[in-house]
Amino acid sequence: MFPSLPLPDIVIRADDHARVLHLAAGARERLPYVSAYLQRELNRAEIVQPWERGGVSMGHNVLFRLDDEPQVRIGRLAYPNRPWGERGNVTILGPVGAALIGMHVDSTIEWIDGGRVRTLTVLDYGF
Repeated sequence: MFPSLPLPDIVIRADDHARVLHLAAGARERLPYVSAYLQRELNRAEIVQPWERGGVSMGHNVLFRLDDEPQVRIGRLAYPNRPWGERGNVTILGPVGAALIGMHVDSTIEWIDGGRVRTLTVLDYGF
């Protein structure tokens, strides 16, 4: 079972790109799948200046749907161990957080999770 959708275009701000790349490299031994997934996403991303509008960025609130579930979810894309500490943070070092980075409204991405193809669609962000 392999993903069947083409990869969506993603746009990442340069400051997010550098920091997340560092996190992904540091997580290689502990979280090999997420580390490899993040590195692939960062390698294919269009990188823009921090003041330019990119896709979903670190700290953004994001409205999204997983798979074909009717439930809409909301979360804030967060670095691990951020002092925000509030519920609703989606860590960049998790599969959902890794899928969110750089995405745009109405874009969908697929990944393999435990042998199952999962999808995530961004409905809104940056609010």
